[in-house]
Amino acid sequence: MIEALSALASTLAELQSVAAGVIAPGGPQDSGAVAGVGDASGTSFSATLRGALGRLDGTISSADATAKSFAAGNSDIPLSDVMVSLEQANLALQMAANVRDKVVAAYSNVMNMQV
Repeated sequence: MIEALSALASTLAELQSVAAGVIAPGGPQDSGAVAGVGDASGTSFSATLRGALGRLDGTISSADATAKSFAAGNSDIPLSDVMVSLEQANLALQMAANVRDKVVAAYSNVMNMQV
């Protein structure tokens, strides 16, 4: 779960840095481009999102492997570790679904704005 929180925090920080770098419309430097987008110095939003989804997939796969190993009779894995890993995967998946819902709502709000 800590990995998911750090991924969310890094995504939020990237979004805030992009929002802070946007040039005000109508200003003397209004070129129609968004500052900070496509910079070679930072990672792109899609790369950050891909990384967060990869970590989510890894968390779920790890929990699944732990549960399968316990179910197969591996005595080295205590039940508490299985339950904790499954709950971490569940919370990470719930957080990803909530982030998706917020992104879709924000996209809908932007698309419904009048120009």
